[in-house]
Amino acid sequence: MSNTFQSLNLDLAALLNKQITPRSIIGTGYKNPRSVASAWLRKEMHNLTNPNCKISQVHVKADGQAFESELKAKRCKPYKALATGTYQTINNRHIDDYGVMPSPCGGGYMVYVVQS
Repeated sequence: MSNTFQSLNLDLAALLNKQITPRSIIGTGYKNPRSVASAWLRKEMHNLTNPNCKISQVHVKADGQAFESELKAKRCKPYKALATGTYQTINNRHIDDYGVMPSPCGGGYMVYVVQS
């Protein structure tokens, strides 16, 4: 799979329309694989278009769709965990920044995390 913005956007659309499986993007063994695959694709699209402002993680709804509003994104479990300081990272990496931003392909908002 090529990592161009257009191909990632096509993969995301196919994933959300259930034309491809999450397994074809991220492999197997994930809880909420559609959400994980969608988040990975959105993260890659953001990092391609913003090479000087890369993000480490993205969170979207369990069905893979972006949140409809900033308020709904701020009410999700990952954002609340980030705000209260209880968010768990792999290898206890330090969190430099987090927040809500528009999805790079449009259609809503996503929660982002920047780690060092």
